[in-house]
Amino acid sequence: MDIITKGMVEEFLKINEIKSKGLQDDFEKFVCGTILSNEYSIEIDYEDLLTDPHTQGIDGIGIVVNGELIVDINVLEDILENQKNIDCSFIFIQSKTSSKFDSGDIHNFNTAVKFFFSEQHFSYFPKEKMRNFIEIKNLIYANPSLLNKNPDIRLYYVTTGNWQNDQNLLAIQENYENELSNTNLFDNIKFFPFGAKEIQNYYRKNKLELSTTFKFEKRVTIPVGEGVSESYFGILPFVELKKIITDESEQIRSIFYDNVRDFLGENPVNKSISQTLEEKKFGFFGVLNNGITIVADKLQSTGDQFTITNYQIVNGCQTSHVLYNHMNIEGIEDVNIPFRLIITSSDDIKNDITKATNSQTEVKQEELEALSKFQKDLEQYYEMHPGDTKLYYERRTNQYTSNSIYKTTIISIPTQIKIFSAMFLENPHLVSRYYGTIAKEMGEKIFKKNHELSPYYTSGLAYYKLESFLRNGSIDAKYKKAKYHMLMLFRLVVSEQDMCGFEHKNINKYCNHLIEILNNNEKALNVFIDITKIIDEVIGDLSNRDVFKRREVTENLIQNVKMKVRT
Repeated sequence: MDIITKGMVEEFLKINEIKSKGLQDDFEKFVCGTILSNEYSIEIDYEDLLTDPHTQGIDGIGIVVNGELIVDINVLEDILENQKNIDCSFIFIQSKTSSKFDSGDIHNFNTAVKFFFSEQHFSYFPKEKMRNFIEIKNLIYANPSLLNKNPDIRLYYVTTGNWQNDQNLLAIQENYENELSNTNLFDNIKFFPFGAKEIQNYYRKNKLELSTTFKFEKRVTIPVGEGVSESYFGILPFVELKKIITDESEQIRSIFYDNVRDFLGENPVNKSISQTLEEKKFGFFGVLNNGITIVADKLQSTGDQFTITNYQIVNGCQTSHVLYNHMNIEGIEDVNIPFRLIITSSDDIKNDITKATNSQTEVKQEELEALSKFQKDLEQYYEMHPGDTKLYYERRTNQYTSNSIYKTTIISIPTQIKIFSAMFLENPHLVSRYYGTIAKEMGEKIFKKNHELSPYYTSGLAYYKLESFLRNGSIDAKYKKAKYHMLMLFRLVVSEQDMCGFEHKNINKYCNHLIEILNNNEKALNVFIDITKIIDEVIGDLSNRDVFKRREVTENLIQNVKMKVRT
């Protein structure tokens, strides 16, 4: 392995706080993490994407549905229930530290992929993680009426050598691609043979700010005020908008987290948008639709060619998703969308723009409040909070991409919602669901403007500590599926008093005691180990991953702790 690739592997392990387990194992994690981070830009738990040890032919699998990386079948069930159409991609990865592109290894890789989609899959892949991937795959194909088109499949075969377009290997791979095509299960099939240079470029790309280039011909310049460097309004054909909302693989980008709501599925507004497209009333689209507003940090323009960097869609999440879901309709490239582009690096101005432009679907005032001041205050609270562990609250997607900080120390908004709900609202059985569903169900209980910030930070610190113990082997990895329950139990076990309301100042004293324990690694570890004993006592067999999704299990764990406290 060359020194550049080796250095990248070492850096990847460091910033993700992954303990080295040998060159081949480290390289597998590096390759899977690098490729899937390019395919999917939101935070990834790489361990969830690796196959079981000694799995034949496949090191990692990513299944992306409507821009969501699916590792839990409950998330997929929520998406299927709430969204009328889905787009799906399967990503398979095989890596070798060898510098050769071996025909035998390529054969094993393709054979494993074929078995994954065959009826013999469970005999070929008998272990738990592969069975989980297969169940997700089966549920996708069990809902063919929801598929906009057959899923895409991308095969990444990675070595540390140099790919020379070997015609014999290409012919072998073409034969396998034909076999996959003949199954009639896929729309696009792509094979990516990666050598050292290709995987190095992918790794570097992950560290760059999000950027895209498009042609913006029909526009007028809008006079700007203080804090806004440039502003434009005009009409953008979908063929150009597509460059903004999708990546090179035509997957929808994760550029909506600054939007006040997730994609809502088939609400009346979205049904109306869909109907306009399905009836091919393309000329009416720009008249009937409020369009899309994008805020970007930087703009470079040459004539009509615009390149924007670090951008978010702050209004138009619904429109973008519906257009994406109908992107294969004949003639859609010529649909014109009202388009507003604002260049500013001011967070206050971005929030003001978001509030001003979100009117197409009813948005509650508390949602707008949550987006703005509370989120900014929470980011600052994380930044300034004392302690041995420095954590970062990421209120804007990829906010810390270009910073050389440990990715494990970043708490995103989706993660914050899950861990706060689990630890303080005692809902660990719900948080494995689709982020949009969780946000809607918990929306009235979290990010309230009168809430103290300490419970949110406390749940972030507890989550980081528990994940660290699981990563370094201090706690058996089998308890990972119980991590949200363990966060709840930590609070219940350590608390010395009843919890007051989150708006009450006394909640800070309550949380400070938890934080004090968490900042002492030895004490925190001992508490979590005691919690594993409670889980063993109440649940016993942890092999059934669905057990942690039952409310009665949560209630039994709570009762067990309360009984121990009383005795």
